[in-house]
Amino acid sequence: MNSNYTRALAGMGVVAALAFPAVSAAKGPHGHGRGHKGAGNAAPHQDAGKQQGHKQKGRHTRSLIVAGVVSAVGTDGTVQVDVKHANHHGAGLVGQTVTFDVSNARIVVSDVNGDGKRDLSDVAVGDRVLLRARVAKGETLDPTATITALGLIDKGTKPPADGGPEPSGSTDSNDSNDSNSGGNGSDSSTPPANG
Repeated sequence: MNSNYTRALAGMGVVAALAFPAVSAAKGPHGHGRGHKGAGNAAPHQDAGKQQGHKQKGRHTRSLIVAGVVSAVGTDGTVQVDVKHANHHGAGLVGQTVTFDVSNARIVVSDVNGDGKRDLSDVAVGDRVLLRARVAKGETLDPTATITALGLIDKGTKPPADGGPEPSGSTDSNDSNDSNSGGNGSDSSTPPANG
């Protein structure tokens, strides 16, 4: 009977020994779960922060953001911009006139010419624009080279700085009527009738 008791204890010990490594392997190296799609199969801390199975294709690039004023619009899908501001990737372009290829760019602009399409024909000289592009990491930008833009946002012309009426007229309801402005014939001392 003593041998049966010993065999039972040995059998439970083997089962327990086999069960604990399986539990610790499921938890991972630091007690955390494996994660998604078998990421726990890699060695601990190997490829930390990278997604499994995805590799970088092509060169590493950085975002270039440029703001300025349009100085010329080409018929070949290019825009010349007097650069006023840029992020640190385009700091060398500030104060330069740079040509951007926007033929394949996403253009955000109001339909100024009324043709029903919002495209490069709606962009005019003097419009304030914001351009997005991708440039190679570590590349020094040449202001004479054409930069391929991914997007162009046209903000229109700058409003007048003197605070005067805009070209389309003032929308201020406190304007006074002059007697020579073709008003209702009353003098300027009486307020206009509401109604």
